[in-house]
Amino acid sequence: MGKDKEKRIVSKSIKSYVKNIGVALVCFLIVVVLNFVLPRLLPGNPIAYLTGMAEEDMTSAQYEYYYHALHLNENWFIQFIYYLKSLLDGSLGYSFKKEMVVSAMILERLGYTLQITLPAVVLSTGIGLFWGLHCGYKKDSRIDRISTTALIIFNTVPVFLIGLVLMILFCFKNRWFPYTGLNSTGVQAGTFAYFLDRLHHLVLPVVTLTVTTVPSRYLLMRNTARKIADEKYILYAKTRGLSDYKIKFGYVLKNIAQPFITMVGMSVSICVGGSLVIENIFSINGMGKLLTEAVYSLDYPLMQGILFVTTLIMVISIVITDVICMLIDPKVRMGEKDEK
Repeated sequence: MGKDKEKRIVSKSIKSYVKNIGVALVCFLIVVVLNFVLPRLLPGNPIAYLTGMAEEDMTSAQYEYYYHALHLNENWFIQFIYYLKSLLDGSLGYSFKKEMVVSAMILERLGYTLQITLPAVVLSTGIGLFWGLHCGYKKDSRIDRISTTALIIFNTVPVFLIGLVLMILFCFKNRWFPYTGLNSTGVQAGTFAYFLDRLHHLVLPVVTLTVTTVPSRYLLMRNTARKIADEKYILYAKTRGLSDYKIKFGYVLKNIAQPFITMVGMSVSICVGGSLVIENIFSINGMGKLLTEAVYSLDYPLMQGILFVTTLIMVISIVITDVICMLIDPKVRMGEKDEK
Protein backbone atom coordinates (compact mmCIF):
# COMPACT_ATOMS: atom_id res chain seq x y z
CA MET A 1 0.00 0.00 0.00
CA GLY A 2 2.86 2.36 0.83
CA LYS A 3 4.54 1.86 -2.55
CA ASP A 4 1.26 2.34 -4.41
CA LYS A 5 0.65 5.60 -2.56
CA GLU A 6 4.18 6.78 -3.32
CA LYS A 7 3.75 5.96 -7.01
CA ARG A 8 0.50 7.92 -7.09
CA ILE A 9 2.29 10.93 -5.52
CA VAL A 10 5.13 10.66 -8.08
CA SER A 11 2.64 10.38 -10.94
CA LYS A 12 0.70 13.40 -9.67
CA SER A 13 3.92 15.41 -9.33
CA ILE A 14 5.02 14.59 -12.89
CA LYS A 15 1.57 15.40 -14.28
CA SER A 16 1.67 18.77 -12.50
CA TYR A 17 4.99 19.69 -14.09
CA VAL A 18 3.92 18.45 -17.53
CA LYS A 19 0.70 20.46 -17.20
CA ASN A 20 2.67 23.65 -16.40
CA ILE A 21 4.92 23.11 -19.41
CA GLY A 22 1.88 22.40 -21.57
CA VAL A 23 0.15 25.60 -20.44
CA ALA A 24 3.28 27.63 -21.25
CA LEU A 25 3.51 26.10 -24.73
CA VAL A 26 -0.20 26.68 -25.40
CA CYS A 27 0.18 30.36 -24.40
CA PHE A 28 3.13 30.64 -26.76
CA LEU A 29 1.15 29.11 -29.64
CA ILE A 30 -1.73 31.52 -28.93
CA VAL A 31 0.66 34.47 -29.25
CA VAL A 32 2.01 33.04 -32.52
CA VAL A 33 -1.50 32.69 -33.95
CA LEU A 34 -2.63 36.14 -32.71
CA ASN A 35 0.42 37.74 -34.30
CA PHE A 36 -0.72 36.31 -37.63
CA VAL A 37 -4.49 36.78 -37.32
CA LEU A 38 -4.94 40.22 -35.73
CA PRO A 39 -3.52 42.38 -38.56
CA ARG A 40 -5.74 40.49 -40.99
CA LEU A 41 -8.89 40.83 -38.85
CA LEU A 42 -8.57 44.54 -38.07
CA PRO A 43 -10.85 46.81 -40.11
CA GLY A 44 -9.17 48.29 -43.16
CA ASN A 45 -6.52 47.04 -45.52
CA PRO A 46 -4.12 44.51 -43.97
CA ILE A 47 -1.27 46.00 -46.05
CA ALA A 48 -1.39 49.09 -43.82
CA TYR A 49 -1.00 46.96 -40.69
CA LEU A 50 1.65 44.65 -42.12
CA THR A 51 3.82 47.45 -43.52
CA GLY A 52 2.95 50.35 -41.20
CA MET A 53 2.25 52.55 -44.24
CA ALA A 54 -1.01 54.33 -44.98
CA GLU A 55 -2.73 53.18 -48.17
CA GLU A 56 -3.12 56.77 -49.46
CA ASP A 57 0.65 57.30 -49.19
CA MET A 58 1.42 54.39 -51.51
CA THR A 59 1.72 54.51 -55.27
CA SER A 60 -0.10 51.84 -57.24
CA ALA A 61 3.25 50.15 -57.95
CA GLN A 62 4.12 50.08 -54.23
CA TYR A 63 0.68 48.73 -53.38
CA GLU A 64 1.05 45.94 -55.93
CA TYR A 65 4.54 45.12 -54.68
CA TYR A 66 3.45 44.87 -51.05
CA TYR A 67 0.35 42.90 -51.99
CA HIS A 68 2.48 40.14 -53.53
CA ALA A 69 5.43 40.44 -51.11
CA LEU A 70 3.08 39.78 -48.20
CA HIS A 71 1.40 36.91 -50.09
CA LEU A 72 -2.02 38.53 -49.70
CA ASN A 73 -2.93 37.10 -53.11
CA GLU A 74 -2.84 33.65 -51.43
CA ASN A 75 -5.39 32.17 -49.02
CA TRP A 76 -4.89 32.37 -45.24
CA PHE A 77 -3.45 28.88 -44.95
CA ILE A 78 -0.65 29.63 -47.43
CA GLN A 79 -0.03 32.99 -45.72
CA PHE A 80 0.24 31.21 -42.37
CA ILE A 81 2.80 28.78 -43.84
CA TYR A 82 4.92 31.71 -45.02
CA TYR A 83 4.53 33.31 -41.59
CA LEU A 84 5.67 30.12 -39.82
CA LYS A 85 8.59 29.91 -42.23
CA SER A 86 9.72 33.41 -41.17
CA LEU A 87 9.63 32.25 -37.54
CA LEU A 88 11.48 29.01 -38.22
CA ASP A 89 14.22 30.61 -40.34
CA GLY A 90 14.75 33.22 -37.61
CA SER A 91 13.95 36.31 -39.69
CA LEU A 92 10.65 37.01 -37.80
CA GLY A 93 9.40 38.95 -40.80
CA TYR A 94 10.50 42.16 -42.49
CA SER A 95 10.08 45.77 -41.37
CA PHE A 96 9.15 47.83 -44.41
CA LYS A 97 9.37 50.97 -42.29
CA LYS A 98 13.03 50.44 -41.40
CA GLU A 99 13.80 48.26 -44.41
CA MET A 100 15.44 45.61 -42.25
CA VAL A 101 14.83 42.03 -41.18
CA VAL A 102 13.04 42.12 -37.81
CA SER A 103 15.31 39.59 -36.09
CA ALA A 104 18.42 41.61 -37.00
CA MET A 105 17.02 44.71 -35.26
CA ILE A 106 15.92 42.73 -32.20
CA LEU A 107 19.27 40.95 -31.84
CA GLU A 108 21.05 44.30 -32.08
CA ARG A 109 19.05 45.65 -29.13
CA LEU A 110 18.44 42.48 -27.10
CA GLY A 111 21.97 42.52 -25.67
CA TYR A 112 21.38 45.94 -24.11
CA THR A 113 18.14 44.73 -22.53
CA LEU A 114 19.82 41.62 -21.10
CA GLN A 115 22.58 43.77 -19.57
CA ILE A 116 19.87 45.30 -17.39
CA THR A 117 17.70 42.21 -16.98
CA LEU A 118 20.19 39.52 -15.98
CA PRO A 119 21.93 41.44 -13.13
CA ALA A 120 18.50 42.50 -11.85
CA VAL A 121 17.30 38.87 -11.88
CA VAL A 122 20.36 37.73 -9.89
CA LEU A 123 20.17 40.60 -7.39
CA SER A 124 16.40 40.56 -6.82
CA THR A 125 16.34 36.77 -6.51
CA GLY A 126 19.26 36.68 -4.08
CA ILE A 127 17.93 39.52 -1.92
CA GLY A 128 14.37 38.16 -1.97
CA LEU A 129 15.54 34.65 -1.12
CA PHE A 130 17.80 35.40 1.84
CA TRP A 131 15.78 38.30 3.24
CA GLY A 132 12.52 36.37 2.89
CA LEU A 133 14.09 33.23 4.35
CA HIS A 134 15.34 35.11 7.39
CA CYS A 135 12.07 36.97 8.04
CA GLY A 136 9.95 33.85 7.42
CA TYR A 137 12.03 31.85 9.88
CA LYS A 138 11.92 34.71 12.42
CA LYS A 139 8.19 35.14 11.90
CA ASP A 140 6.37 37.85 13.83
CA SER A 141 9.69 39.35 14.91
CA ARG A 142 10.22 43.09 14.66
CA ILE A 143 12.28 42.83 11.48
CA ASP A 144 9.64 40.55 9.92
CA ARG A 145 6.79 42.97 10.64
CA ILE A 146 8.69 46.04 9.45
CA SER A 147 10.07 44.37 6.33
CA THR A 148 6.79 42.78 5.29
CA THR A 149 4.75 45.96 5.80
CA ALA A 150 7.28 48.09 3.94
CA LEU A 151 7.60 45.73 0.99
CA ILE A 152 3.84 45.20 0.66
CA ILE A 153 3.53 48.99 0.29
CA PHE A 154 6.57 49.14 -2.00
CA ASN A 155 5.10 46.41 -4.19
CA THR A 156 2.34 48.82 -5.29
CA VAL A 157 4.74 51.51 -6.53
CA PRO A 158 5.04 51.50 -10.38
CA VAL A 159 8.44 50.99 -11.95
CA PHE A 160 8.51 54.34 -13.75
CA LEU A 161 7.98 56.21 -10.45
CA ILE A 162 10.89 54.39 -8.79
CA GLY A 163 13.06 55.16 -11.81
CA LEU A 164 12.16 58.85 -11.79
CA VAL A 165 12.78 59.21 -8.03
CA LEU A 166 16.21 57.55 -8.32
CA MET A 167 17.04 59.72 -11.31
CA ILE A 168 16.12 62.92 -9.45
CA LEU A 169 18.07 61.90 -6.33
CA PHE A 170 21.22 60.48 -7.89
CA CYS A 171 21.44 62.18 -11.29
CA PHE A 172 20.10 65.71 -10.92
CA LYS A 173 20.52 66.52 -7.21
CA ASN A 174 23.82 64.77 -6.51
CA ARG A 175 25.09 64.01 -10.06
CA TRP A 176 26.57 60.68 -8.95
CA PHE A 177 25.32 58.74 -11.98
CA PRO A 178 24.55 59.55 -15.63
CA TYR A 179 20.87 59.67 -16.52
CA THR A 180 20.93 58.68 -20.18
CA GLY A 181 22.44 56.02 -22.45
CA LEU A 182 24.84 53.18 -21.74
CA ASN A 183 28.12 54.96 -22.42
CA SER A 184 29.55 58.46 -22.33
CA THR A 185 30.70 60.14 -25.52
CA GLY A 186 34.42 60.14 -26.15
CA VAL A 187 35.14 56.84 -24.37
CA GLN A 188 36.90 54.42 -26.69
CA ALA A 189 35.07 51.13 -27.17
CA GLY A 190 36.87 47.95 -26.13
CA THR A 191 38.96 49.59 -23.41
CA PHE A 192 38.79 48.99 -19.66
CA ALA A 193 37.63 52.58 -19.21
CA TYR A 194 34.75 51.81 -21.59
CA PHE A 195 33.80 48.78 -19.48
CA LEU A 196 33.83 50.82 -16.26
CA ASP A 197 31.83 53.57 -17.93
CA ARG A 198 29.22 50.99 -19.03
CA LEU A 199 28.96 49.68 -15.45
CA HIS A 200 28.53 53.26 -14.20
CA HIS A 201 25.65 53.82 -16.64
CA LEU A 202 24.02 50.49 -15.75
CA VAL A 203 23.86 51.07 -11.99
CA LEU A 204 20.60 53.07 -11.84
CA PRO A 205 18.64 51.01 -14.43
CA VAL A 206 19.66 47.76 -12.70
CA VAL A 207 18.89 49.16 -9.24
CA THR A 208 15.50 50.41 -10.46
CA LEU A 209 14.53 47.01 -11.85
CA THR A 210 15.91 45.21 -8.78
CA VAL A 211 14.01 47.44 -6.35
CA THR A 212 10.84 46.91 -8.39
CA THR A 213 11.06 43.11 -8.35
CA VAL A 214 12.44 42.42 -4.84
CA PRO A 215 9.08 42.79 -2.98
CA SER A 216 7.34 39.94 -4.84
CA ARG A 217 10.38 37.67 -4.42
CA TYR A 218 10.62 38.51 -0.72
CA LEU A 219 6.92 37.91 -0.05
CA LEU A 220 6.97 34.53 -1.80
CA MET A 221 10.04 33.32 0.09
CA ARG A 222 8.89 34.77 3.40
CA ASN A 223 5.46 33.14 3.24
CA THR A 224 6.91 29.80 2.12
CA ALA A 225 9.58 29.80 4.84
CA ARG A 226 6.95 30.84 7.41
CA LYS A 227 4.86 27.75 6.67
CA ILE A 228 7.86 25.41 6.79
CA ALA A 229 9.03 26.91 10.10
CA ASP A 230 5.98 25.30 11.76
CA GLU A 231 6.77 21.80 10.50
CA LYS A 232 7.57 19.13 13.08
CA TYR A 233 11.04 18.39 11.77
CA ILE A 234 11.99 22.09 12.17
CA LEU A 235 10.70 22.09 15.77
CA TYR A 236 12.61 18.88 16.39
CA ALA A 237 15.79 20.44 14.99
CA LYS A 238 15.36 23.36 17.38
CA THR A 239 14.95 21.03 20.39
CA ARG A 240 18.18 19.28 19.37
CA GLY A 241 19.94 22.60 19.87
CA LEU A 242 20.91 23.20 16.23
CA SER A 243 21.86 26.79 15.38
CA ASP A 244 19.47 29.04 13.49
CA TYR A 245 21.98 29.19 10.63
CA LYS A 246 22.04 25.37 10.35
CA ILE A 247 18.24 25.12 10.47
CA LYS A 248 17.65 27.90 7.94
CA PHE A 249 20.18 26.76 5.36
CA GLY A 250 20.25 23.04 6.10
CA TYR A 251 16.52 22.40 6.51
CA VAL A 252 14.30 25.32 5.49
CA LEU A 253 16.22 26.39 2.38
CA LYS A 254 16.38 22.81 1.12
CA ASN A 255 12.59 22.59 1.24
CA ILE A 256 11.91 25.86 -0.55
CA ALA A 257 14.21 24.98 -3.47
CA GLN A 258 11.35 24.34 -5.88
CA PRO A 259 9.46 27.61 -5.37
CA PHE A 260 12.83 29.37 -5.43
CA ILE A 261 13.77 27.89 -8.82
CA THR A 262 10.31 28.67 -10.17
CA MET A 263 10.74 32.22 -8.91
CA VAL A 264 14.02 32.55 -10.81
CA GLY A 265 12.32 31.40 -14.02
CA MET A 266 9.44 33.82 -13.61
CA SER A 267 11.91 36.61 -12.75
CA VAL A 268 13.44 36.46 -16.22
CA SER A 269 10.20 37.17 -18.08
CA ILE A 270 8.99 39.73 -15.53
CA CYS A 271 12.31 41.57 -15.57
CA VAL A 272 12.37 41.65 -19.38
CA GLY A 273 8.95 43.33 -19.30
CA GLY A 274 10.07 45.79 -16.62
CA SER A 275 13.25 46.54 -18.55
CA LEU A 276 11.21 47.71 -21.55
CA VAL A 277 9.81 50.52 -19.37
CA ILE A 278 13.13 51.38 -17.70
CA GLU A 279 14.92 51.72 -21.04
CA ASN A 280 12.59 54.55 -22.00
CA ILE A 281 13.17 56.33 -18.67
CA PHE A 282 16.98 56.19 -18.99
CA SER A 283 17.07 56.57 -22.82
CA ILE A 284 18.72 53.20 -23.43
CA ASN A 285 18.55 51.82 -26.97
CA GLY A 286 17.35 48.37 -26.01
CA MET A 287 14.20 46.42 -26.82
CA GLY A 288 12.03 48.92 -24.94
CA LYS A 289 13.20 51.83 -27.07
CA LEU A 290 12.76 49.70 -30.18
CA LEU A 291 9.20 48.81 -29.14
CA THR A 292 8.39 52.50 -28.57
CA GLU A 293 9.70 53.34 -32.05
CA ALA A 294 7.61 50.53 -33.52
CA VAL A 295 4.44 51.76 -31.78
CA TYR A 296 4.87 55.37 -32.83
CA SER A 297 5.64 54.44 -36.44
CA LEU A 298 2.92 51.72 -36.56
CA ASP A 299 5.55 49.16 -37.50
CA TYR A 300 3.42 46.09 -36.85
CA PRO A 301 5.93 43.45 -38.08
CA LEU A 302 8.48 44.84 -35.60
CA MET A 303 5.91 44.94 -32.77
CA GLN A 304 4.96 41.35 -33.52
CA GLY A 305 8.61 40.29 -33.54
CA ILE A 306 9.26 41.88 -30.14
CA LEU A 307 6.12 40.27 -28.70
CA PHE A 308 7.23 36.92 -30.12
CA VAL A 309 10.73 37.17 -28.63
CA THR A 310 9.57 38.30 -25.17
CA THR A 311 6.98 35.49 -25.11
CA LEU A 312 9.63 32.99 -26.25
CA ILE A 313 11.95 34.09 -23.43
CA MET A 314 9.11 33.67 -20.94
CA VAL A 315 8.20 30.18 -22.21
CA ILE A 316 11.81 28.98 -22.29
CA SER A 317 12.44 30.18 -18.73
CA ILE A 318 9.25 28.52 -17.46
CA VAL A 319 9.96 25.23 -19.25
CA ILE A 320 13.57 25.11 -18.00
CA THR A 321 12.59 25.83 -14.40
CA ASP A 322 9.79 23.24 -14.48
CA VAL A 323 12.17 20.61 -15.88
CA ILE A 324 14.75 21.43 -13.19
CA CYS A 325 12.06 21.23 -10.50
CA MET A 326 10.95 17.87 -11.83
CA LEU A 327 14.52 16.56 -11.78
CA ILE A 328 15.23 17.70 -8.21
CA ASP A 329 11.82 16.66 -6.84
CA PRO A 330 12.62 13.95 -4.28
CA LYS A 331 9.29 12.23 -4.96
CA VAL A 332 10.16 11.85 -8.63
CA ARG A 333 13.73 10.71 -7.84
CA MET A 334 12.47 8.14 -5.33
CA GLY A 335 9.94 6.89 -7.85
CA GLU A 336 12.60 6.48 -10.55
CA LYS A 337 14.89 4.70 -8.06
CA ASP A 338 12.16 2.22 -7.12
CA GLU A 339 11.47 1.46 -10.78
CA LYS A 340 15.13 0.63 -11.33
